[in-house]
Amino acid sequence: MNLEARIGFILIFFSLWFIVGLLPWTVAAILTRGRGALLALPLALAGAAVAGIIVPLAGQRDVIGFFISLPAAFVGGALASAAGIHFARRPPASENLSDRGDKPGWPTPHGPF
Repeated sequence: MNLEARIGFILIFFSLWFIVGLLPWTVAAILTRGRGALLALPLALAGAAVAGIIVPLAGQRDVIGFFISLPAAFVGGALASAAGIHFARRPPASENLSDRGDKPGWPTPHGPF
């Protein structure tokens, strides 16, 4: 097998892992109504690729390893998209909601008037 065929073969594997990693991201984006899903998209793809490539690196380099890598990519994409949505929806640590009314320009807790 020449170099171009090997590169194409590896790109097919990554494409499959990316597609499988998009499935849990899509479900998470629908369930959260899109809040935080944009940050989670590249994390889901990276998590799926890392989980998918761990299987052949662990020693399963045959057909069974390929079929094991697909659920591994699904789990990796699910964990990475959940982490991305969690971090995107979390308020910044420097923003304390209790003292927002003390700053000029911020509305008081009872409203802007």
